[in-house]
Amino acid sequence: MQAVTQFHLEPPSVQRCRRDGGYCDILPPCQCGCQNERCSIRMGRRQAVRYSGTDATGAERRDMLDIRWLEDLAAIAETRNLTRAAELRNIGQSGLSRRLQSLEHWAGVSLIDRRKSPIELTEAGQHLLAVGTDVMGRLNATKRALREDQDEKLRSIRFAAPHILSVTFFPKWLPAIQTMIGPTRLTILSDNLPSCCASFEEGSVDFVVCFMDRGNTLFRGLASPLSIENCQSHVIGRERLVPVSAPGKDAQALHDLDSGSLKSVSYLGYSSECCLGWAVDHRLAEAPSLPRLNRVYENSLADGLRSMTLSGLGVSWLPLSTIYQDILRGHLVRTGAADLDIDLMIRIYRPQRRLGRRAEELWSQLTSQSDIVELPDVSHRPQRSGL
Repeated sequence: MQAVTQFHLEPPSVQRCRRDGGYCDILPPCQCGCQNERCSIRMGRRQAVRYSGTDATGAERRDMLDIRWLEDLAAIAETRNLTRAAELRNIGQSGLSRRLQSLEHWAGVSLIDRRKSPIELTEAGQHLLAVGTDVMGRLNATKRALREDQDEKLRSIRFAAPHILSVTFFPKWLPAIQTMIGPTRLTILSDNLPSCCASFEEGSVDFVVCFMDRGNTLFRGLASPLSIENCQSHVIGRERLVPVSAPGKDAQALHDLDSGSLKSVSYLGYSSECCLGWAVDHRLAEAPSLPRLNRVYENSLADGLRSMTLSGLGVSWLPLSTIYQDILRGHLVRTGAADLDIDLMIRIYRPQRRLGRRAEELWSQLTSQSDIVELPDVSHRPQRSGL
């Protein structure tokens, strides 16, 4: 049980207590014989008992400061009258006096000169008021900033997605979101999938948007499971990785994946942290009849692989949404059989916790309809292998 230590307050030079509507000088307060329940000295002693004592370990506990006391002191300094200050603070004068007494106990000194009329703050009171005003201003500014930040989070929607999706998918999808739920602030964090999932787990983003194959084999690309594996998800788009090469002089693939070829083929691959690389590695493991692939270059970004493929350095598996214009213009050509294509879904994952109003509204709209962003149409290009 918490022990309570009673003690007497250190009095100002002159204490005055209420008795029959007037004031009398009492020195020291412990000798006050006043029986008036409204006596400020007696009430001060009650506050001393309330706000002091020992903790569970027996150590002495310091008094706690109520920020309202500082606001009371500011009102007294402004009005220089306890009655008007009480009205300004919307409390009774006795209540204001008790709170002022508690503040003086906390400070350990007298904060107002009760002998003067109108009331004046002591030097200690002026110093405490200056510091308190600064502290209250900072606290109120911090409270407003925190609330504004929280309100902004509730009104905005934050996504995390691999780099390639922020370039190819989101420009098509975001206008559809604005149509669904109206003008909304949308933020996209672009990173590799493990980093996106880390932000998702920390609560820094509302959704993760990423590629996934039908067998969820992309989840097997890491030694440890991703935080989104067991979360709710919804398909919002499609993608296809296509093996392509720069054309030779005969407009055929400069680096050919035809199974009849005996020579090795220069291969441009994704870095180990890229989820597209996990999908390609899984597909290559299922195609033993391919020529030997000689990895000559790797990059974590599909755009980097595309640039090297266009330069004729080798063959790479690139997202169709990234290269369809290159195919239509003849800058890149398909190589190998059509079954080397890798079909992917674009999924959006949400956490179990409740999200902000706008994010929940988006999730409700997405799951209530089946509209998805489809692959670009390249059917009118010159056909070679039936892409």
